[in-house]
Amino acid sequence: MSDKQPCRLCAAPIVASTFERNDGLCMPCKGGYRENIEAGKRRAEEHRRYLASPQALYWEALVNRVHNTCAGFAGLTLAEQRYYAVSVLQGEVYNGGFDQYFGNSSGDHYAHACAGLLELGATQTLALLEEAKRVLFGIEPVPSEQDARQLSMPTYADERDLECEAALDALDTRFYQDTEQLDERLLRYADKHRLFEIDTD
Repeated sequence: MSDKQPCRLCAAPIVASTFERNDGLCMPCKGGYRENIEAGKRRAEEHRRYLASPQALYWEALVNRVHNTCAGFAGLTLAEQRYYAVSVLQGEVYNGGFDQYFGNSSGDHYAHACAGLLELGATQTLALLEEAKRVLFGIEPVPSEQDARQLSMPTYADERDLECEAALDALDTRFYQDTEQLDERLLRYADKHRLFEIDTD
């Protein structure tokens, strides 16, 4: 016969001494962090499912083609280039803002990201990207080489440009609101161009 009792909130089995000491509650329920634990499990399961999805497998292969083949980005089809450029834009801005996007090699594909956003119908996101470009480079074109871009960016100067930083922060915040639901638009784009099989489960 088990000496464990079910928690009266979550039904998780707990030893009798803990059951008595905590008025029938397991430690996570007593401490108020059971929901955080369950949310973490859900996120881990969602991530596990994503890694096995056609979308994730395609992305891994696409990144490999860009970085580990002789043809690189130029070897992608136009649809693949735009999908890649918009996806990288999204990842970089979420990770470190527009400053990181333009300062990293991702900024090499600015023109393709603009064209991709236009084709996706994400005109508000495109406007944010173009405004970030204006804040960093003014009316000059975006340099195609990373080193040249960094030399042109006020955020890489020895003296901080607080006005520029504040403008970029405001644009980052608006981007994070994701009013145009870029993930869904990218999935529809991938489906339209048959880049990978869309998982409908």
